Amino acid sequence: AEESIGSGGGSGVHDDSVFADVLGSLELAVGRHRTAWNHVFINLVGADANDDLPIVEAAIASFIHAAFDDLRRLKVACVEVRVGTGAVVALNTSGLKFKISKTLECGESLEVHPLLNKIQRKRMACQNLSSTYVYDIPEVFSNVLADTNPGIGDILDLCELVIEPNSTTLVPTNRQPGSNDVGMVCWRMTFATKEYPAGREIILVANDITHMSGSLSPPEDVVYRAAFDLAVAEGLPCVYISSNSGARIGLDEAVKAAFRVRWVDDADVSKGFKYIYLSEDDYEILSAKGRVKANRVVHNDEIQYALTDVCGGQSVECLQGSGEIAAATSRAYKHTVTMAYVTGRSVGIGAYCSRLCQRVIQHVDAPLILTGASALNKVLGREVYTSNAQIGGPKVMGANGVSQVLVPDDVFGVRSILQWLSYIPCRRSAPLPCISCVDPIRRYVTFDPPSSAYDPRHLLNAFFDADSFMEVMPDWGRTVVTGRARLGGIPIGTVAVETRTVAKTIPADPAFASAQIAEESQAGQVWFPDSAFKTAQSIGDMNREGLPLIIFANWRGFAGGLRDMYGEVLKYGAYIVDALREYKQPVFVYIPQGGELRGGAWVVIDSSINPEQMEFYAAEGAKGGVLEPEGIVDIKFRREDLLMTMKRTVPGGLGDSQEDDAKKKAMMPMFKQLAVHFAGLHDTPGVMLHKKAIRDVVPWQTSREFFALRLRARLAEERIKSSILACAPNADVGEALASVSHVIDEIVAAEFGPIEPESHDGVKKMLAALSG
Repeated sequence: AEESIGSGGGSGVHDDSVFADVLGSLELAVGRHRTAWNHVFINLVGADANDDLPIVEAAIASFIHAAFDDLRRLKVACVEVRVGTGAVVALNTSGLKFKISKTLECGESLEVHPLLNKIQRKRMACQNLSSTYVYDIPEVFSNVLADTNPGIGDILDLCELVIEPNSTTLVPTNRQPGSNDVGMVCWRMTFATKEYPAGREIILVANDITHMSGSLSPPEDVVYRAAFDLAVAEGLPCVYISSNSGARIGLDEAVKAAFRVRWVDDADVSKGFKYIYLSEDDYEILSAKGRVKANRVVHNDEIQYALTDVCGGQSVECLQGSGEIAAATSRAYKHTVTMAYVTGRSVGIGAYCSRLCQRVIQHVDAPLILTGASALNKVLGREVYTSNAQIGGPKVMGANGVSQVLVPDDVFGVRSILQWLSYIPCRRSAPLPCISCVDPIRRYVTFDPPSSAYDPRHLLNAFFDADSFMEVMPDWGRTVVTGRARLGGIPIGTVAVETRTVAKTIPADPAFASAQIAEESQAGQVWFPDSAFKTAQSIGDMNREGLPLIIFANWRGFAGGLRDMYGEVLKYGAYIVDALREYKQPVFVYIPQGGELRGGAWVVIDSSINPEQMEFYAAEGAKGGVLEPEGIVDIKFRREDLLMTMKRTVPGGLGDSQEDDAKKKAMMPMFKQLAVHFAGLHDTPGVMLHKKAIRDVVPWQTSREFFALRLRARLAEERIKSSILACAPNADVGEALASVSHVIDEIVAAEFGPIEPESHDGVKKMLAALSG
């Protein structure tokens, strides 16, 4: 290219239009050929290395900064500009960050189009799959940590783990990237964040899709299972990076090359065959290690071994290993925090393991499937599905709740992993990661819920710490909003209610000619089968993460129509009770200002389900009861009651004359309003408090301050209780707690900071007295 770049006055390096030409050409080439690991080479004619190299370097840095998203999308791995005898080279080996270097004397020694080495070929293969090479994943973590935790975020220690020979135990190793002989790679990673500046550990296990297409066989299964078992044993979060092609399949190639055929008619093979066999010599060699089983047959004085079993190759042992890793994943979910990031296609057992982790983050170009589209088309006998994304892409898995978060690339995927981990304790039973909060807890909640339908995310953002709310499963069960946030710097799970009417789309399966896209309208403030299941699942996940929970209750009830009952709304509503009954951290149920809680919706979240952990509150102006006032009036304040009320309350009274009958008819609408008002007086927060259905009435404006301080007190109480029961299971917990109430008061008065009452001298003395 004879055009010049940058700006340099008399040097002639003054214009960056060549970069625009480069991007335009790349758009055409990549779009047509779908290439990866692309190189950009520019030769500046007449430029001087000494004068122009710094300017060119600055111009390239500016160009990369401005066009980084385009360069990454176009899979550019190298930008090289020759400047006279020098050169500026920007390399992006991992697809995440360009590293710029320059040289003054490159001469002819710098190869213009170097051949790709082994690692680069693997990276290119992953780029073609819109994924990241497995050994570059830690670099993604490093870059995202530095970006999201300025001055703090970094990987403090990264130790690769491999299976010790002749065992199933993971041991540290120090080997070069790409030297793995198993398609599963595991690390113990320690990294610093603002929640844990001294570092926190996770177990990271990932498929290597460049090894046998990421297929899973017994060696991969052993690494995976050992990684999850290690996470359970140490109480560490386990993150699975999924990119695979399911269980490995394979035929015995030696037998395949050696077998012979006994034809029905040697002269006409189209008549079929009787059996396949091995010669006596081949059988002697191949049967020595149990690779084949056969029946001895003598035909025309020739000894033949008709094959009955071929035990070589890879088959059911891969399925057996798949069952073992599925069990390991399910077991780990019950005992520690498990998370899966689907960075590339995940097939069969790979999809199951991702789902069994429960917390699934999915790359938009990475389908989760059980069977590929081409295989399904063969089963169906026609071309039905056009791609794997049609079966298990984000529009499917995001809408059905299998994937909780959808991301456009691996950087956002790792960012979501780290954000999710930021709410979770570093180990099982460790204190919550509390941080200093610049958002004062004593500020008013400025969002005033309107009487009309509104977006509940506005309510959550106004209540919780600024920019702390992370929503999950936004496209599934849309009448409920769930996620994690911080309140006074303390991580907390939340469930809120969508008050607007939403639409649910059911896709048409092309395998059925008569199938059509269906649209269902779902009313706000109502639990439907999908949103009830979403509520129960979210509560279960948050419980296992060790998070406290606040439910902003604003439900009119459950959908009870034929379709909803057939869709198992009753079952999923019961799941909510199960999830709350098993909750081991503090739970607050709060009816916000203008909210209402009716019938079965109250029943499944009542504090009596788990009285040790649940506390029920309501704001001024909240409502609660079996039925809405209009419904109660239809049953308990009928026409006869209205007429009696008229006669009793209308000044001057009413008789039965024709004139009075006309008055009664005219006054009936107003008296219906009066009856509704009277019925509504039975649903007020004052009534709830009087009947001890709620613990207190908390004004909406000051609710943030109230719950932030109450949360600190409850968390401190629970940690002290755990310490008491650990050292003296038969102790009087209430009496012991009362003796250290001043410790709880101090923690609440601090307003911010860690909640670790067990380290307080007063608590230590109390525990020592109990254990002694």
